[in-house]
Amino acid sequence: MKRIAVIGGGASGLVAAFFASEHADVVIFEKQKKIGSKILVTGNGRCNLTNSSLDVTRYHGRNPKFVLNLFSRFGLDETLSFFERIGIPVVEKDRGRLFPASLQASTVVSMLEYELRRRGVAIQVHRRIDRIIPERKLTVITAGREHHSFDAVILSAGSCAYPPVGASHIGYTLAVSLGHTVHEPFPALLPITIPLKIIHRLEGIKRDCGARVELDGRAIAESEGELLFTKYGISGPAALDISRAVNENVIQGQKPVILIDLFPELTADELRGVLFALWRDGDKTVSFSLSGLLHQRMPSVLLHVMGLDPEKRVAKLKEIEKETIAKTMKALRLVPGEPRSWSEAVVAAGGVAVDEIDPATMESRIVKNLYITGELLDIDGDSGGYNLQFAWSTGAIAGMAQ
Repeated sequence: MKRIAVIGGGASGLVAAFFASEHADVVIFEKQKKIGSKILVTGNGRCNLTNSSLDVTRYHGRNPKFVLNLFSRFGLDETLSFFERIGIPVVEKDRGRLFPASLQASTVVSMLEYELRRRGVAIQVHRRIDRIIPERKLTVITAGREHHSFDAVILSAGSCAYPPVGASHIGYTLAVSLGHTVHEPFPALLPITIPLKIIHRLEGIKRDCGARVELDGRAIAESEGELLFTKYGISGPAALDISRAVNENVIQGQKPVILIDLFPELTADELRGVLFALWRDGDKTVSFSLSGLLHQRMPSVLLHVMGLDPEKRVAKLKEIEKETIAKTMKALRLVPGEPRSWSEAVVAAGGVAVDEIDPATMESRIVKNLYITGELLDIDGDSGGYNLQFAWSTGAIAGMAQ
């Protein structure tokens, strides 16, 4: 019987081991003290398994169409069937997000571990792999200089995103040592720094907003949802969804801007109507006139950003100033700062070039019997279960190829 090594006990590695164990002896090498550490923190601990609206536009990288080949082999239906098979019913929450019915990520890890042990998969924790030597067979060498020989190796070591759960660069290092191209990773899906200090006064305020990223007047990313103002900038789903586009361009030396629509449910003309109705009482200050429309800390901050005096009487507002307020409410202009650290990044963009991987099997086109899966590859998805779906699909395909 073939012997298969799976390097990494994350989402793609565990599923790869499950399917490979149907026809082979499988050993998982995990450098952490337990498997599934990153799964446990996904979806705020609820584990957003996948999304009912899978689409190539939700994925990014130099060749995002790579996912089409994967999902034709192991897509949404196959994923749901797999989880039902191992005893995890799935429920749908907001915007097509699918979760285990228990709403606990720990359920997913414990069920996967149970199935792997039942199938005889050897799980070795505290075993970091430092080298892979491609000979007639593939030899893996641990940090403790142990040598193990395998018929095939599935490299599922994950990305460098979110070090608190053990993320590192080791997967990229191993891939490069075997001749693969690795596109420099950068943090995706994380809060955004806004250097404008007065905005930091809004810390803790949540609001449903639209968010658009523009570069040279052209929209390059858009989102809508909850936005959270923080002590350093913005966070929440609406910010996370646009963070990849922001970071990629900032890193490249470009100057993107973020436009926040504080009233996405209203057209510009509808908002003007609301504002002008509020300004019928000319004795109110401009800030106070907006207090019924916005969180009490927002009017003063926003008016300062516009260069307007919050204590000015409504009756003294010029028409151009009224128009400035209306326009800013629909397009608050924020300039992002440098990307925040890897410790806050949920996902890494960049990674192993997918043109060097056969999507039918996940086998390397460079090293025979080497398979590469999951977040280590140069594909990253939007928030909402898309990244875990990519992990399940790539892991399953690699495992079934054994």
